[in-house]
Amino acid sequence: MSGGGLRFLGERLIATTSFLELARRYYVAPQGRLARREVIRHPGAVAVVPIIDGDVVLISQHRVAIDRDLLEIPAGKCDTPGEDPEATAIRECEEEVGYRPNRLTLLHTFFTTPGFTDEVIWLYLAEDLEPVRSRPQGIEEERADVVRMPIAEALRRVRDGEILDAKTLIGLLAIAKEQSP
Repeated sequence: MSGGGLRFLGERLIATTSFLELARRYYVAPQGRLARREVIRHPGAVAVVPIIDGDVVLISQHRVAIDRDLLEIPAGKCDTPGEDPEATAIRECEEEVGYRPNRLTLLHTFFTTPGFTDEVIWLYLAEDLEPVRSRPQGIEEERADVVRMPIAEALRRVRDGEILDAKTLIGLLAIAKEQSP
């Protein structure tokens, strides 16, 4: 890719949190115009669409950034050094909904919001699930509810605007596409 004709000049780290970095990047356009952009660096994440006998297993949890509950597929950040995304997907599925997938299929890899972050999500289909003890991480997961429903019901909720989480929309629509003739 050409970089849109922008030439990267450098960047300055503005802030670091437990897993994110905020950087200010500087560019120059071909006409000499300078530009700066703030970018959030993210370690990446996984999302899992667990399927059992035609049902999808979701988690309903509170999201403080929007101050409301969302119905979502299990997901989590790649925050264990050296752990590959597939191992992270297995761990997150166990922790959040109490199922260990014995078969994972990578459905898609996508950027969440490339206008300001480099976060990438590896999206997996999880099948051949065996129940395990869930291990919620953090207060949101401790208070969350595991919700199992037919895929058709989840897709109806997508159509009716009840499911608003982007990774969940992508995951459910990917499953619908896989199942269509």
